[in-house]
Amino acid sequence: MIAGCTDRLYVRLFAWRSGEHGEVHDRDVLVLEAPDIASMSVQTVEVFLNGPKPKIAEWLAIEPSQAVAQDISCHILPLLRTLDPSKAMLVGDEEGRLTIEWRWWRPALLVFLQQMVRECPSIVIAPEDRSELDLNEMWRGLASDPNKDLSLQERQNLVQAKRLGFGCDLAGMLGRYKHISSRKAGAYLAELEQEELTRLQQTRR
Repeated sequence: MIAGCTDRLYVRLFAWRSGEHGEVHDRDVLVLEAPDIASMSVQTVEVFLNGPKPKIAEWLAIEPSQAVAQDISCHILPLLRTLDPSKAMLVGDEEGRLTIEWRWWRPALLVFLQQMVRECPSIVIAPEDRSELDLNEMWRGLASDPNKDLSLQERQNLVQAKRLGFGCDLAGMLGRYKHISSRKAGAYLAELEQEELTRLQQTRR
């Protein structure tokens, strides 16, 4: 997924395309020289799925320098546009930063950043960016009225939590509160993800 050596960072870009999209010659490795990187940091999301104890999701955030930001954005956007919404995106382009899910990788993210500092002393390690995604209020609303229509914000929160890797948990919770099967709950989440993808594509036009 990602590797670093003296003054250079290699990012393996993954996106699943449906059959009619993408070309075999599309570049899928992004190479960043140390001067191309303004900063690297940890992005942590505490996902409150049910109750007071959150589940943690961590991402590596790479902020490109202004000199290469546009080139990198142009490289990433085709992957976002042709993404099959039924699959997960492992590399995203969020507010000008590359965000890379750090879930099963080794070493731990903070250890990796420490190694990068030793290899590339010129790279700045920015403070950790922490946020919360609290779905408990939505569950309380569904408990009182399982047939209620979710707001746009609630639907977006579900999509975000699914993309963070909590799809199975969400399907279980939706099945519990909406009194539907896990299969129907999964199909509902897929519909929300497609809805959000369509909305983002219309926003970019």
